Amino acid sequence: MGITGADLVIAAVGAGLRAFTRFSRVEYANGEEVPAEKFLAEVEGVVLETLLEKIFGVTGSGVAAVDGPSRFYVLWRYAYKAAEMDAGEAIVFTYGQNVELDGQNGLSSGSRALVEKKKGKYRLLDFSERGDDEKLGMPKDDGKSAPLIDILHRILWLLENEPRKLNDFLDEARPDRERLRLVAQTLAGTALSGRKDDGPEHTLATTPAEATALNKLVANWRALIDQRLAAREGTLFELIRNSEAKK
Repeated sequence: MGITGADLVIAAVGAGLRAFTRFSRVEYANGEEVPAEKFLAEVEGVVLETLLEKIFGVTGSGVAAVDGPSRFYVLWRYAYKAAEMDAGEAIVFTYGQNVELDGQNGLSSGSRALVEKKKGKYRLLDFSERGDDEKLGMPKDDGKSAPLIDILHRILWLLENEPRKLNDFLDEARPDRERLRLVAQTLAGTALSGRKDDGPEHTLATTPAEATALNKLVANWRALIDQRLAAREGTLFELIRNSEAKK
């Protein structure tokens, strides 16, 4: 029907809520009543999960393999593009996404924030606004990988400003290259800008600078990313095999 972006989210949530509001009482499996305020969170979660499957072009298991902040970034760019969101609307948008906007671990907190909060409004930051942080995209203290969107933003910034440091960053960040490519291709592809068979054409979802940088990265993905990460994976495999042979 040509409905996309935020209009599609709102329309789908409205339709989903009818499944609850047609009954005088809705219960959990144990007989406990589901509070009315829970309905929106439940429906919003299903809607956004379904949208992610369509946007990424993968099944639910593939979507689940992408971390929360990266999923949030992709969904925001699809629904709201580069626009700001009022605080209330932004908080509702986090329902079912396993992320928080505020607080110690919130997306708007710290030097590597993904979201800027200003005068009761939130907006996404693109790679040009956060990629100069040398710690962005690096593994956490517990060894856990950084969000894919952080790694991608650092890669884009390095390519534009300090390309000689890219290989060293990839060696240290150790991203999952298939999931990283999925996020990069999704943000650079037509799924976020609207396809002719899905309705009218739409402008690119992310900022002009990020769209240009993403297109250059995706066009040269094999030479810039795949070959380096594949070589590193091969080296690690050899080390593991030699270690096991010695045992």
